[in-house]
Amino acid sequence: MESAESSAGALLSRLEQQVLDQYRLTARNLDEIATVVQRVSAVQPQLLAELRPLEHKLGLILTLFKASVWALLRQRDQQMLSLDEDS
Repeated sequence: MESAESSAGALLSRLEQQVLDQYRLTARNLDEIATVVQRVSAVQPQLLAELRPLEHKLGLILTLFKASVWALLRQRDQQMLSLDEDS
């Protein structure tokens, strides 16, 4: 009976060691993730500041594009009206 208890104790110790190793590995991975998140968070305001002028330029381009499309549609309507009047 003692040998069964000692082998169970050895197995439990081995299992406990494996669990502790997994906890250690998980803790190390979480530390690495925290480091990466901090690094990304520190870069984000700088990146946003650099992207702000691009956002303004893209907004201007979109506005000009919409105005051009509207002008083309209006021109087409005018042409269709003049064709109808000629007919």
